[in-house]
Amino acid sequence: VSILFLSLSPFAAGIFSLVMMCTQLSSREIIMRYSVDAIMKYQGRLVIIERLSFPLGFALPGGGIEEGEERTSAIIREVKEETGLLFTINSWLPKIYNEDNRDPRWSATSFVAEGIASGNIRSEPGKTKVTLLSEDEIVINADKFAFDHYQIFCDYLSLLQK
Repeated sequence: VSILFLSLSPFAAGIFSLVMMCTQLSSREIIMRYSVDAIMKYQGRLVIIERLSFPLGFALPGGGIEEGEERTSAIIREVKEETGLLFTINSWLPKIYNEDNRDPRWSATSFVAEGIASGNIRSEPGKTKVTLLSEDEIVINADKFAFDHYQIFCDYLSLLQK
């Protein structure tokens, strides 16, 4: 295979490698992501994003951890990108979310931080719309949440009651 790579352009060699991986692994095994999500209060309400792409619905701000990135840096970056807000972490929830099919796009394992947000809200054009909801409003809109984010919210409430 390495001799073949010498005669291919870098692009073609990359495509060849991807094809070889796909023949050896299922698509679910190829795409595994580690992600972070934020439960954060801003002016007494919880910051929720409305996703404008698949999967549609309400979600906690967050996203993928980039290669070499720490989860703390990742959640601060993702919150800033999606909401324009600065995020101060109080703690990480003790549960790691990695149930099958929690994300319809790929296998995902998520770490969840809770804390407070500050700054000025700014939606991510074409991707998210920032919404502030009370805990009661989140419960009323439970069926509108993407992923397992409503369950994460319920777990967070349970921790607060302990």
